[in-house]
Amino acid sequence: MQRFVAADARPLVLDVGANEGQTVQRFKSTFPDCVIHSFEPGAETFVKLQEQTAHERNVFAWNYALGAEEGRLPFFENTNSDMSSFLKLGDDGWGSVHRQNEVEVMTVDRFLAKHHIKTVDVLKSDTQGYDLEVFKGADQAMRDGRIKLLFTELTFSNLYAGTPRFDELYRYVMDRGFRLVSIYEFTHQNDLAGWSDALFVHSKHLRPQA
Repeated sequence: MQRFVAADARPLVLDVGANEGQTVQRFKSTFPDCVIHSFEPGAETFVKLQEQTAHERNVFAWNYALGAEEGRLPFFENTNSDMSSFLKLGDDGWGSVHRQNEVEVMTVDRFLAKHHIKTVDVLKSDTQGYDLEVFKGADQAMRDGRIKLLFTELTFSNLYAGTPRFDELYRYVMDRGFRLVSIYEFTHQNDLAGWSDALFVHSKHLRPQA
């Protein structure tokens, strides 16, 4: 990310699927002056997110989800909070659902308009199989090149029922002007590809080649 965002900049980050604030700490260590909007729909997990980020400057926690459309959807809270999702557990998932609540869902495009945000430096999405829906709700901002970087989890195993295939997500972001920078921290499960993280940059923000 530092190749595309200056270390002394004040980047704006959307931390979608914030869980208990793990990613906030990573962003703050890399970009100390960044502004972070963290989204976590799980009620109990959101309380922990607030506790973990209360001392951080310019970190704003929101107790709702981002998705393809505004409304309310059932959210499956897992005994392992980082496995909670809008999707039901698949054969390769773990933990168990101990609560199902309807939660508020907003789109990225609507959030940006509501808060008068013109540019997003990093859209991080780790929503346990729901990332394509998050990106669908950011369609206009993505097409306009207002989102510089996408950092997202890629899921290859059957952690959740109905998880979009890698090629669907890849095609969606590529069709909206993004290019793959790299894939990181590849994890295998049962001797097969399990999940990894990927970074994409919008072609509008690529540096000219010498």
